[in-house]
Amino acid sequence: MSHEVRANVMRDDHTLEGELEPPGTAVLGSPGWRYEASEGGGTVWKVRRGRTEAWDEVLDWAPYVSERLVVLGEDGKPAGRYYTITIGSDTLTKSLSDLRTADGWNDFSDDNGAASRSIREVLINIVTDQGKRLPRTPVVAHTGWHQLPDTGLTYVYADGRTYPADRFVRVVGAPEPLRRAAEPVERVASETECRQAVLDIAAHGWAGLLGLAVGARSLAYSFRPVSAAFIFDAAPNTGKTSAANIGRSLLLTPRPNCWPPVPTKGMNSTVTDIECAIDFEGDMPTLLDDIPLTRVSSAAEVRDMEKKLEYIIRAAGNATEIKGRRNRDLTPKPGYRIRSIPTIAAQMLPSSMQESLYRRSVVAYLSRGGDDLDWRWYKDQGGRSISIPLRTIGDRIIARLHALDSVDVHLAEIEYQAFVRLNLCLEKIMPGRNDFGSLDGVITAAAGMLSGLGLVGAVTGLDTPELFEVVMAPLAASLARQAVLMNEQHTAHNDVAAAVGEALRKALSRRRAHIRNDKGIIGAFVPGQSEQDQGVMEKRDGTGWEGKGPACYWLPDRGPALAITTSNLNMLLKDSGDPRINTYTDRTVPDILLQSDVLFRNTTQKERAASHRVRIGADNLRLLLIKADVVWDA
Repeated sequence: MSHEVRANVMRDDHTLEGELEPPGTAVLGSPGWRYEASEGGGTVWKVRRGRTEAWDEVLDWAPYVSERLVVLGEDGKPAGRYYTITIGSDTLTKSLSDLRTADGWNDFSDDNGAASRSIREVLINIVTDQGKRLPRTPVVAHTGWHQLPDTGLTYVYADGRTYPADRFVRVVGAPEPLRRAAEPVERVASETECRQAVLDIAAHGWAGLLGLAVGARSLAYSFRPVSAAFIFDAAPNTGKTSAANIGRSLLLTPRPNCWPPVPTKGMNSTVTDIECAIDFEGDMPTLLDDIPLTRVSSAAEVRDMEKKLEYIIRAAGNATEIKGRRNRDLTPKPGYRIRSIPTIAAQMLPSSMQESLYRRSVVAYLSRGGDDLDWRWYKDQGGRSISIPLRTIGDRIIARLHALDSVDVHLAEIEYQAFVRLNLCLEKIMPGRNDFGSLDGVITAAAGMLSGLGLVGAVTGLDTPELFEVVMAPLAASLARQAVLMNEQHTAHNDVAAAVGEALRKALSRRRAHIRNDKGIIGAFVPGQSEQDQGVMEKRDGTGWEGKGPACYWLPDRGPALAITTSNLNMLLKDSGDPRINTYTDRTVPDILLQSDVLFRNTTQKERAASHRVRIGADNLRLLLIKADVVWDA
């Protein structure tokens, strides 16, 4: 189908006499293209020039734009664009970057003809041309509290609802199961039902009430962050997931059944999957389920979980991005952040988890067959009976936080009460805690999490001190156990230097490694040490020395130091069989040994602080410089 144009005499309106009106609207940025678009359909034309000018129909459809969505960045400035687009029977919300790819258009079932890049460029111009005529709709990329232009403080739910209701904002990025779970339930529970639900939770194990506290406190994270992760560490069938899900149930009711819960992400997911999911869930209870380690898990499985815990817990404890990111031009790119208290369910934590991670965590240990949580009650009808009341409590907490003049001051008062009570309980269990490392930070984080019970008490009419009493003693006992583990890890950390020295001495004396000088020549160069202790022996013909295994370079002018490559050192540490040092990876060895004061620090390259470039003969090698007194007595 084409529209021919006949050129004769120029008229006053700048069209030619006898000329047919060009169809539709001009596509700005795409000369020679025109379009018309409506919710019911549309057309795209391209000009065909010759003796007579004609407009050829290229597409029998055009994208109809009903919303222009502008993403608000952390600083309140625009950080991206989305458009709500209708093509045929499909209406989808797409980012501008999505539209630059074929996959972005393929999600529409009636997008025939949009396969080529040149057509997509015209379609993008059609979309943006319509968008500029529409009012801006603010868009947020995560749930929780936001200061919106013109409307002020607003809480955004995962399904797009807001408090106060009907605020002019949209949320993007919610996975469909999460969005469905966040939709309103069929009714609002009465205050009596809400109070009874909390009492039922308390009657069926302290861990459930603690999970509720952490979930409630997460709703106020933006007002007063709790810089720590929360972990349920328990064997299978102890109720750790049920306990964590109680807090999550303040905002989510899985459909069609209330079990199993909708997790933020499984711990078997990739780090990127986890960071994207947890970044979206701001100011809401989270659940990373489940760390499936056992005592027979492989070293690779343990290292994978260590890596994920390292990213999550450090980002939570230090209020930093989970992973730093860069644009192609190496300028900083906004990273994913933790915007709530990350709640992790663990079948078993890695035995080599660092003390510094424990100091940034609150760990609740649950016993099988104990009174910590009656998970059977939740699996039967208990979980269903508290579902609607918990959703009502969650909505009431959000309304209360919005109404408070100073949420920070209110929470600080509750945290102080919890801190004092928790300290008193711990003093009874472990008087004079000086031998158990820095537990004060853990207690502060635990008190912050317990302040969620103050929010629950305020909207249900229950007495907060009475709720504290349910959890204080068992939580203190759990923290005492955590303190013992922290102390063991601290001792093991201090033993790293001794273990490395012992491993290298054994490797040299058993001729599994040998000494060379800075020229790369094998020999007995370390003064005061025997040939055997240096892993070398004189050749039978007396022409020099020989040695087996990896080379350790003696550098008397660099400390003195014993230099070795990272991979060779880690191989010797693994061969030692010493559990203090045989579980590291090539990636983690340098930083751990630097922290343990085993290595000389590189002060000229901050990004490579643990290793040095050293000229060995004709080669320029990157080596770890081990302090000589770690291996041999001075």
